[in-house]
Amino acid sequence: MGCHISKGSSKAKTFKTKKFAKKIFGSSKTYTEKMFVTHDNFADSIFEKSDVKKDTSKMEEVSKLSGEPTIRYSEDVSKLTKESSTTAIRTDEDLFPIPEKDYGGDRLALQHHLFKYLWQSNFSASVEEKLKTGATVLDFGCGTVTWLIDLSSQYPNSKFFGVDQPYLLRVSTPTIPSNVTVQYYDILLSGLPFEDETFDFVYMRFMTGEIPEKQTERIINEFLRVLKVGGYLEIMDIDTEGRNVGPITHDLVSSVKSYYKATEKNPSMISKMKSIFNSNSRLTSIISEEEYCPVGNWYGNIGEIALINWTLLLRQMKNYIIPFLCVSENEYKKMINEFVEEVDVFQTHWISTRIYGRKLM
Repeated sequence: MGCHISKGSSKAKTFKTKKFAKKIFGSSKTYTEKMFVTHDNFADSIFEKSDVKKDTSKMEEVSKLSGEPTIRYSEDVSKLTKESSTTAIRTDEDLFPIPEKDYGGDRLALQHHLFKYLWQSNFSASVEEKLKTGATVLDFGCGTVTWLIDLSSQYPNSKFFGVDQPYLLRVSTPTIPSNVTVQYYDILLSGLPFEDETFDFVYMRFMTGEIPEKQTERIINEFLRVLKVGGYLEIMDIDTEGRNVGPITHDLVSSVKSYYKATEKNPSMISKMKSIFNSNSRLTSIISEEEYCPVGNWYGNIGEIALINWTLLLRQMKNYIIPFLCVSENEYKKMINEFVEEVDVFQTHWISTRIYGRKLM
């Protein structure tokens, strides 16, 4: 088991962050006057504060021509700075409001509402009309059932089923509506406990890194077994590789990746999912979309909420990733505190991906 950082004082790590910021922005004191945004071929330079709005329509056109996923930047990211972004501004009228900062200590509920806001939807597949009239839906890795409960109230004519690992029986969940059924079952051992072609829509999110990489294609085929012909399979996740990460964030992410690798899992598995979908002869009409996910107070209210989600997750993973960092518990706490400051310095963000396709046969 290797260490990703050298043991040292918190001050030394902070100095490293400020030194790196100075190298990029010219001055660590004036970093908020510039924005360093990178993502593939779409934005790979430092943006000055400007009144020129990013032409996302051209981005989407380039995306279609190149075969790359569409990137749905919901805000004019070239204008936002720590000073100007006291609230998250969207280009379209919001269907869903900015989420609360606390859902009774339930991080998964906070995460649900965060990504519902960022995407302004609970899913992307073309299943809206079917849900209104009556569909049968499976959520694999349902956690505390937040997604299912949310949809069950929106679509009372549909029936919803959730499946997750047996250990989640220990996790408290809210009252389950009458059109929601939850089962705790180990799919990795025995497959899904449903007949062939049971569901109109099969959905999975934040789970691609929780499945052993070698079993991913088998699990996809199991989803397709229980999916009706003409039904949709949709998978959503975040690639662990962040954009504009500083040294502390890099070390934390590297330790997370090492932990997953040690368990034969890949926390960046979502980046391979489009290729897996395309190689499956039973899937057609495959679409991949991406959403910009800012983290930090520099991005106003929604960035602050995303930061709360990330810090809670890092605290929950403490016992798993400290051994790969080779630091003490107190040093780890300091790293998280510095992470909170560092994401503002570098204006860090992640990319969320949704991939969906229709079952052909």
